[in-house]
Amino acid sequence: MVLYDLVIKNGILADGTRAKPKWADICMEDGVIVAVCERFEGEAKEVLDVQGQIVAPGFIDIHTHSDASPLIQDFEPQAKLFQGVTLEITGNCGISTIPSNDRYREEINRYYQGALAVPMGALELREDSVSDVAKRAEQAPPSINYGMLIGHGTLRGSVMGFGLRDPEPAELEQMEQVLDREMERGAFGMSLGLIYPPSSFGKLDEMAALAKVVKRHNGIVSVHMRSEGPRIFEAVDEMLEMTRRSGVHLQISHLKLMGKPQWGRAEELLQKLEDARAEGLTITCDQYPYTATSTSLTALCPKWAFDGGVQRLVERLVEPTPQLLSEIRAEMENRGGAEAVMIVSTMDRMPEANGRNLAELSKLLGCPPEEAAARCLVKSQGTVACNYFCLNQEDMLRIMKDMRIAVGSDGVNYPFDSAVMDVKVHPRSYGTFPRFLQTVREHRLMPLEDAVYKMTGLSAEILGLTDRGVIAPGKAADITVFDENAVEDRCTYLDSIQKPAGITHVIVGGVPALKNGERTASKSGKILLHTT
Repeated sequence: MVLYDLVIKNGILADGTRAKPKWADICMEDGVIVAVCERFEGEAKEVLDVQGQIVAPGFIDIHTHSDASPLIQDFEPQAKLFQGVTLEITGNCGISTIPSNDRYREEINRYYQGALAVPMGALELREDSVSDVAKRAEQAPPSINYGMLIGHGTLRGSVMGFGLRDPEPAELEQMEQVLDREMERGAFGMSLGLIYPPSSFGKLDEMAALAKVVKRHNGIVSVHMRSEGPRIFEAVDEMLEMTRRSGVHLQISHLKLMGKPQWGRAEELLQKLEDARAEGLTITCDQYPYTATSTSLTALCPKWAFDGGVQRLVERLVEPTPQLLSEIRAEMENRGGAEAVMIVSTMDRMPEANGRNLAELSKLLGCPPEEAAARCLVKSQGTVACNYFCLNQEDMLRIMKDMRIAVGSDGVNYPFDSAVMDVKVHPRSYGTFPRFLQTVREHRLMPLEDAVYKMTGLSAEILGLTDRGVIAPGKAADITVFDENAVEDRCTYLDSIQKPAGITHVIVGGVPALKNGERTASKSGKILLHTT
């Protein structure tokens, strides 16, 4: 008789394919699912009786900024594991830690840290490529799995620096060569961050040329579009044209309509994407289930102010010109006004700003909100994380119902350690997947099997992963068990570092990483490499 490593008994299986849930037992051996049966009667080293809870594939967070997380050693990032996430895709929004090189390493690391305000402890980023990250993670395995995208901004910066200019033909060719190399080494694609310099410096011809490289490797191009507010439909057109020219699979990041003038246009936006699919274009998206966005305070600044990098931006903000302040004010209004912009982290450089919106900070400093933003960025050396309260729930719910839109947090795999996390980060990093399930349940948006698919099978299909996202014999034993009626996000915007409810067990590579809601000692994650 076979002695299995692990068996999950008496679960209701939602297998990631949109099939109707059914009672099933799951048998695992050597990190692989080897049997799915109605009733297990054999022997196993360990049996988890889940007593009618939902057994699903491990959740895939297709849009994250956890580039540093698999390498951190002096604290453990756990935020995603406690949500049921077993795989994160990093390097989104044009921002990644690789490719890098000695010439531009300092600027690339400043760019990553400045854009994302990610606590890294004593970690020094010294990796140059996908291969380097994978090797380092092998030496000290993470708790969950990771896959990588190549950020266009980082790629551009590694070849031609952070100047506001078009690449010379030789520079574009070098970018293509570096991207081709990283795709060969296992990157899942490239990301564009078209509000974040230097990615935003790129024009259509440059992006289409690089997208063709990704297409050759059957990867994806994910994009934070040039506008998600007043010019969102124009921004979509730009990406559709890039996709027509290259034939690449387009993945639109965190699809949303930002600012009151755009509210109520979700149906129009979704129809535009459907019309493009009718042309033969391959287009999918991701979304997080919150009505506030989160990004750097530098997002208020015009791209010309970044010419030369983040340090040059800070220098320009020391004595900002009327034009610069005017453009900051205009973008602030696009995002809901000074009251809608809440500062959550200045990396301890301006603690009096943390938890205040720009209207409150302007009163504290005795200056207009746009000047308060400039002062905050100067004092914090360009590293300021903010929440922007500028979305509409009805649009969010309509977008959520679309079955081509996966769940992605746009967050970071943070720790729960209060000594590390002494800031008010966006709750999406700690609660996206429970929040999605909770929202589906409370608003009766779709059947459970469809909700599970949007967190698992759909993301695996987008990424070209054939061994994950589905529970079936031969698939990787990454599994999440949850209580359908109890799962919920406990985070708030003022108290976001909270563990969710209802996530019971999380299996990574056939080993329990979370058991009965408690962390085990296992670290069975790895870097997943894309194959063409």
